[in-house]
This record gives sequence, C-alpha cells and structure tokens, in this order.
Amino acid sequence: MILFVEAIRLSHEKEGNIWIDSEVQKILTFSASLPHRRGKRPVTIRGPLHVQCSDYGDDRALRHLVDEVIAWPDIEAGSLPVGSADLVSLHVGENVATGDPSAFITGREFGRVLFGAPTIYLTLPSSCADWAIVRGWAEPHFSSSFGLVPPGVMVVYTPRDEHEVTVCRSLFWVSYNCSLSERRKNSAEWNAPWFGVRHNSNIQEPVAVAE
Repeated sequence: MILFVEAIRLSHEKEGNIWIDSEVQKILTFSASLPHRRGKRPVTIRGPLHVQCSDYGDDRALRHLVDEVIAWPDIEAGSLPVGSADLVSLHVGENVATGDPSAFITGREFGRVLFGAPTIYLTLPSSCADWAIVRGWAEPHFSSSFGLVPPGVMVVYTPRDEHEVTVCRSLFWVSYNCSLSERRKNSAEWNAPWFGVRHNSNIQEPVAVAE
C-alpha cells in the first residue's frame, strides 16, 4: 500500500477559513509520491470534445469539489460561450494571472468541469502532468496533439470516493497555483496565514490509498 497525504494540506482551519500550508510549494510537483489510481483507466471518447465515458463516482462529490474550488481566492467561474449549465469554466482574475499562456486552456481559463458526461479538464505543469498520466489519473487532451491547446491540458478522471477527491483537489490546486502570477503568489496578502479558502464544512486530513 502507498500512502499519500493530501498535497495541499487543506486541513488547517481558523475561523471558518482553510489556509494553505507553507510547505505546499515543496510538494506541488508530486514526484513519485502520487499514488496509483485503482483499477483500469476509464473509457474516454477522444476528439475535440474529449470526454470520460465510464467509471464515474457520485456526481454530488464532483459538484461539491467544484463548489470548493470556486471559493478559492481570485477565481472567476462561469459557463462557456457555447452555454451550458452542465459545464463550468474556471478562470483567474486578469490582474493576478500569469503571463505564461501554457498555464491556460484558453484566455485565463485553467480548468473546466463537464457534468453531463462528468469530465475534468485541467492545465498542469509538465512534471505534474507526467506523473498524473503514469499513475493513472489523467490522459493528454486530444486537441493538444494538434497544437489546439497547450500540451499540459489534461483530461483528469473524476473521483469515485473521498480518497480520489483528495487527489483531484490537489491537482486542481496545482493548476490554479500555476495560473497565478509570481507577484500575486509573493504578495503579503497571499502569504497571510488567514488568507485562503472559505469552506463551511470540516475537512479532515484525508489520505489517498493505492494498492
């Protein structure tokens, strides 16, 4: 068994705020500690609309995770111009976004979540993307093969249980963190111990378990 303590350590609570452990920067790359995802990879339909087609978890867990991510600082959420209540697009604010276009799917969008056929799309740095693929958590987006989206755009498999929610939350955090400018990440406000994610429910210290 391989034990992997949640990389972003969202277990620290103070007055209703969850704040980010100062050690998170040391483990954002995940290295070889990312656990193997249990079982076979889900079936996906590869194409411009690259979607997961099997092995879904509880839809409520995914929606709860997305609600949590939307509450992180500087995130703007909305539907895409094609318009669908079943698709959420995650952006960072213009004044805090990195100037590196490879950190985004398009514009300032670092992530998307499709609920109709539950699928997660995230832009990950190469080191994290490589481990996510090797450990069975993700696959490259079809469109990246044609240069239509950056090579770091991944289809991340949706979580089936709380352990997998932990890993997916960490992947969301890595994508989000890389979408921010260094100026924002080095700001006094960003590094203040009270600055973080508002979340109403208690978050334990989940441990992802892999066979």
